[in-house]
Amino acid sequence: MSISTQSKTLFYLQWAITILCCAFLIAPVVQSLMAGVTVNFFQGIKSGLTLRWVFEMWELYADTIFRSMFIGFMCLGVCLVAGGPAAYALARNPGRISRFLEELLVLPLAIPGLAIAMGLLLAYGELTMFRQSILFILTGHVIFCLPFMVRSVAAVLSMLDLKELDEGASSLGAGFWTRFKDIILPCAMPGILSGSLMVFTLSVGEFNLTWMLHTPLTKTLPVGLADSYASMRLEIGSAYTLAFFLMIIPVLVAMQWIAKPRQSRPLTTNSTLLKETPFMNRPLGYSASESFEGVAVSIRNCAKTFPDGTRALDPLDLEIEPGETLVFLGPSGCGKTTTLRLIAGLEHPDAGGGIVMDGQDVTADPIEKRNVGMVFQNYALFPNMTVLDNVGYGLRIRGLGKEERRAHAMRMLEMMRISELAERRIDQLSGGQRQRVALARALAVRPSVLLLDEPLTALDAKLRETLRVEIHMLLKSLGVTAVYVTHDQSEAMALGDRIAVMDKGRIVQIGAPREIYFNPAEQFVAEFIGVFNKVRAKSDASGLILAEKDNLPLHVLSNGDKKKHGDVELFFRPEDARICDGGSLTGKVASSMFLGDKVRVHVLLADGQMVKVDAPGKHMYEEGASVAIELETESAMVL
Repeated sequence: MSISTQSKTLFYLQWAITILCCAFLIAPVVQSLMAGVTVNFFQGIKSGLTLRWVFEMWELYADTIFRSMFIGFMCLGVCLVAGGPAAYALARNPGRISRFLEELLVLPLAIPGLAIAMGLLLAYGELTMFRQSILFILTGHVIFCLPFMVRSVAAVLSMLDLKELDEGASSLGAGFWTRFKDIILPCAMPGILSGSLMVFTLSVGEFNLTWMLHTPLTKTLPVGLADSYASMRLEIGSAYTLAFFLMIIPVLVAMQWIAKPRQSRPLTTNSTLLKETPFMNRPLGYSASESFEGVAVSIRNCAKTFPDGTRALDPLDLEIEPGETLVFLGPSGCGKTTTLRLIAGLEHPDAGGGIVMDGQDVTADPIEKRNVGMVFQNYALFPNMTVLDNVGYGLRIRGLGKEERRAHAMRMLEMMRISELAERRIDQLSGGQRQRVALARALAVRPSVLLLDEPLTALDAKLRETLRVEIHMLLKSLGVTAVYVTHDQSEAMALGDRIAVMDKGRIVQIGAPREIYFNPAEQFVAEFIGVFNKVRAKSDASGLILAEKDNLPLHVLSNGDKKKHGDVELFFRPEDARICDGGSLTGKVASSMFLGDKVRVHVLLADGQMVKVDAPGKHMYEEGASVAIELETESAMVL
């Protein structure tokens, strides 16, 4: 059987199972409904049709239907008001306490409705007015239904990076309630609608709990339905079911329609818009009208200790010049992102620290008050908005009119060469396109400082290299003060006017890219920037000696402390050595890797040490071959 035949068979089998399940569930409902409009329930449809039972039911139980509808909507309202924020709090602050609180919320589901009702009667039964009102039943319904709302909304929110979305809106100037209304609620809407559908259905149809809590004056639809069946008035009960359907089904259908995902605007037939290659060949545009006046940033005695006692940053003093691009470079956990977040206002320094922008102390100001633009690692684009709305959101917060906002946002998209994507949804964009949208959004508000937190990490190597060049050109063209965080040394070299190399919460060296590369201040910098060979050597008055098996000494000039004698470590880069006849060091090829423009040869020296040497890409070296290595002595260093 071919794969296509198997797929068709499986498809039709799934449809058959679905139809059978529907028939199994719907058939009893249809039979019950028909019983309410037939003259004789036992004879069925052949006895004739009548509305007699419907009219009798309406006379007897109309009030219970409206009462159930009222309680259902009231229960839904309470669950929305209480359950939505509760779900947001649980999703926004995941952890042991949140899990414990969530378990407490769902605890009523483990208890029979009769037990919940008994507890309410024992606790509040003596409050006569409360006991005899529909608020008593409403309380029981809320206790029973609230967990369904919380779990539905929390499940949707847990799929989003709420913290980053929240911070993304904050960076554009939105306060808490504004970003909650504009970003969080729309993103949570599928969970809210799903929970609403479930809460309303459960409340209207709840019997066990309601039967215990009702009084003759607070009888609801399920209780009335049970009474009619208990009195063997089956036709009345079936008519009751028919009325229930006629009143409830339109409400449920309306909720389903609201919850139905809206079809986004179809993609253009020009498929090149979503392909990376044509996109990468369209460089960013620049306009003199979009130039910025860079501002100075001062970081003064800023340290950061988190509540759990973790010291993320030692006291730091740093001056960033107006219009400068400063890159924080270092391994994960070194404090570079913490420093960026201190500048942004997403974190606050320990007592005594301060952040000054353009001569103003902004230490106590939150991010929405600092006029910074921020490009996050995962971009933090708002999934409920189009590209144009994302770029214009910060302008909307600042009170610009719709037309002015749209015009300025379109100019930013044109500068980024993505104006044709203005009406696209975020999930229709490639990684490179999202990166450009994030840049356009951050720059649209004309920030005093542009902050970029590893924005190229999620992209493939070719696109990352292309956008690295374009970001460099953009920053130089606009003249904005920029702070860039990365662990990629190539990005740091390409983008930074200065590079601050960080390790274990402190800056170990700061300087221009060439200075950092050619004159590392200590061993960590040398080993982190680029590729370095580290070879054991001895130092004497004449320089350095690398002793080999044949005791052939190699003398090189040292830029280290010439007064230090004894065992030292010599550092040199693979490009500062070459394989040639008559070289001072000899060894055997352990392996070689072709890297396109070069071959990286790993050579095992006579004394057992391994070094890496870069050779032209056209050369080939067989494993085990004997080679000689010559060093550029002026590039070797002792740290």
